[in-house]
Amino acid sequence: MENLEKFGINNKDNSPEEIAVYSLVFCYSLVEKQIEDYLKQFNISPAKFNTLLIIKHQGGKDGISQIDIGKRLIVTASNMTKLLDRLSKEGLIERHAQEGDRRVNLIKITKKGADILDKAWPGYVETVKNITGLISKKDLKQLSGILLNWFEKLAAQNR
Repeated sequence: MENLEKFGINNKDNSPEEIAVYSLVFCYSLVEKQIEDYLKQFNISPAKFNTLLIIKHQGGKDGISQIDIGKRLIVTASNMTKLLDRLSKEGLIERHAQEGDRRVNLIKITKKGADILDKAWPGYVETVKNITGLISKKDLKQLSGILLNWFEKLAAQNR
């Protein structure tokens, strides 16, 4: 609790709901920072990394639409466009008009983008294991179940 108290949050003055949300937000920030620090050596951000993963693994050889990428990342269309513009400029992706519907862009990863993912992946996995290894497997399984349950309920509200 000592770390939360640095932000003015403690068990006595804050409800369990507030502590849960604040703890989740602070954990996310710290996890993202560690992943961001690891990915710096590859000159990509976590957002770019996640986008490339989706394009490579969900799009495959045929590619994936910009709209589908945005849905998977839960980002706005304008933010998705800006991110894809940067990835394209860096030579990590290519845009192709969908056959039969030129309004739809299919996004494909380039060899350069795939190579960066292949190089970054082992260390990324190790970073995630180090982060999650700070708590016991039992606690991790329980936390995973709770967060998945919460996510499912929040997602259902936002449909």
